[in-house]
Amino acid sequence: MKGSFEFKGVIPALVTPYTKSDEVDVGAIKWLVRNAIDNEVNGLMVVGSLGEFPSLTQAERALVIAAAAEEANGKVPIIAGIGSASTKMAIAFAKDAAENGADFLLALPPYYYNISDQAIYAHYESIASAVELPIILYNFPGTTKINLTPAMIAKLAQIDNIVGLKNSVDSLIHLRQVLSLMRDSKKPFSVLAGMEDYMLVGLLLGAKGTVSGLGNFIPGTLVRIYNDFMRGKVLEASELFNRVVVPLKSLAPPPEPIGALKMGASLMGPVNTAVRAPLTAATEETRNAMKAFLEKEGLLTRPTLHSA
Repeated sequence: MKGSFEFKGVIPALVTPYTKSDEVDVGAIKWLVRNAIDNEVNGLMVVGSLGEFPSLTQAERALVIAAAAEEANGKVPIIAGIGSASTKMAIAFAKDAAENGADFLLALPPYYYNISDQAIYAHYESIASAVELPIILYNFPGTTKINLTPAMIAKLAQIDNIVGLKNSVDSLIHLRQVLSLMRDSKKPFSVLAGMEDYMLVGLLLGAKGTVSGLGNFIPGTLVRIYNDFMRGKVLEASELFNRVVVPLKSLAPPPEPIGALKMGASLMGPVNTAVRAPLTAATEETRNAMKAFLEKEGLLTRPTLHSA
């Protein structure tokens, strides 16, 4: 699997479920993985922003990756987040991820510090030199406060084992500029929309797909949208997107959608709704609205809530 994956299609960004005693719930992680694979996703992302990576210990990060890799069993690649404000720790997380079965690494720029473009480049270059796994850039200025410019992304893409980008920037112009710069890349480099809002417009511009939090509980719908688009059924894809994805996005809005995403997953399978402080759990109002919507659309396959 390692290195052979084309970064495209629908890739759920999995939440990290916890038990009632606040331990990582390995069984629930494996359920999320199985459910996504059964719905024909193209890959799985763990220990990212929606996986609450800042709230996980180094050992817990490794446990999540190992559980997901074991359950996936080579059927789809596991993309593991290695986000850290420290280059040294990002490298340590990268090595842990490789040892625990990850196929790709997802690397944020070093957040918190106000640093130069030169320092950002050195951060990625150091990680790429320390590990053999292919690396996917993660641009999420809404949380890191660092926006990888299209020019910086194009420069980083020249590093041998940097192979793609998850672009979580709320800007169509930025996405268009990145895709334009990468169109003539001398090596394969895939750009995915990191926000579902840009799924279809991103595909129109040349993106390869999307990384989606909604893939925790409606992976099949997202795959259907993607497949319809790729088969030329653009109007059908757009209709389904507007009918299902847009309303669900309003029930799991940024900047703190994790509780609502866990709520959605809990309606489908054995996933606890608990999040770790300082995040807050979704409300009963959100639960009722989400349950009613999923029932109306015929998407509620397991109407049982596993609450914290």
